[in-house]
Amino acid sequence: MKRILLVLMSVFMLAFLVGCGNDASKPTESAKPSTSEKITVQAAASLKGALTELADAYKKSHNLADDQIAINFAGSGTLRQQIEQGAPASLFISADEKNMKMLQEKDLVTDVKPFVTNELVLVVPKGQPKVELNQIASVKRIVLGNPETVPAGNYGKQVLTKLGVWEQVEPNVVYAKDVKAVTASISQGAGDVGFIYKTDAIAAGDAVEISAVTPADSHDPVIYPIGIIKKYDNALAKDFYQYVMSPEGQKVLEKYGFSTSK
Repeated sequence: MKRILLVLMSVFMLAFLVGCGNDASKPTESAKPSTSEKITVQAAASLKGALTELADAYKKSHNLADDQIAINFAGSGTLRQQIEQGAPASLFISADEKNMKMLQEKDLVTDVKPFVTNELVLVVPKGQPKVELNQIASVKRIVLGNPETVPAGNYGKQVLTKLGVWEQVEPNVVYAKDVKAVTASISQGAGDVGFIYKTDAIAAGDAVEISAVTPADSHDPVIYPIGIIKKYDNALAKDFYQYVMSPEGQKVLEKYGFSTSK
């Protein structure tokens, strides 16, 4: 009897150890991504800091791999053209309503809503004398995002047109690919003044200084809409859309200087 008991105990111990070994070799449930889906977000360059933080927080809380949410930052017009050409993107956040409406007219996006708003400001390199808007005609180098593809550049052109100096200063305009490039040019002293968003001026820290805030009636409202791209819509796209629109997501956007609908 004792021998039988010893044999049975040995068998149970062996089964226990094998079971533990199998469990240790398997990933726990918490280590598995909640979904295998992937999305790409086409987002205005001015959203880089805020949206990167939002995506990182979402991936961490949902246990997603880094490559499951990719973000392509550029000028809104460039992003819109990429979407029209079939770029595999699931969400689009534009820095203006114009580019979003162009996609709506082609029935390429759905669930379009206002996302955030921003302000357009004139900046100078840190430590340089401030330039008022009524002095801009005397400036030698004005850095502006390409008005054809960069909403901030289009807004800046509208301001200069409203002031009645566009034709006069156009030869002095240096064009940049997006608002981040404008900020970099001013921070490096490659331009004397530049039109960027308030959020970019905040993000630049000591590198640039706000010289003037453009009047609201001098350009179109700076409204960022968000929409889901129909062709590459999936559950992850919908859930991330809801997350960035949630009170939690809006708090992050406000931290970066954006105004929300709250």
